[in-house]
Amino acid sequence: MRRRVLVLVSLAALAWAAGGCGGPIEHDELERAVSTLGATAAEGRIVALDVVEDRTKTTFVRVHGKALQTDVEHLAEKLQDAEAKPDLVARKRAAVRLAKDIDAALGDLIVAPSDRRVARDVERRLDTLAHRAENLAEAL
Repeated sequence: MRRRVLVLVSLAALAWAAGGCGGPIEHDELERAVSTLGATAAEGRIVALDVVEDRTKTTFVRVHGKALQTDVEHLAEKLQDAEAKPDLVARKRAAVRLAKDIDAALGDLIVAPSDRRVARDVERRLDTLAHRAENLAEAL
């Protein structure tokens, strides 16, 4: 399951990176970015769940969490900098907000990688954020 999520995140990130550069962001580009955010939230949720169930090491949580956070930050920056057509402005703004929320949740996990209470909270938040991403992607 984890491997499949990681592959999906990697493929979505590559598709997003290979997308058009310059000019207004297109619907399909924004949809890929939002799908990547959703997959990243889902992967972060799995890491948090492993902390809750005491199935992982602090170092792994910090390193993997930071890698996920870096990917989310990069997408947030790319989305923020992208020019949006009028019909996509609100959805682009929602995607940036989603990225910031995922980034914050991952940050909480990185700061307290062995705290089960924090991990449970992060797991729930990331689950909600993954669903938000799914709904936003479907609206595109």
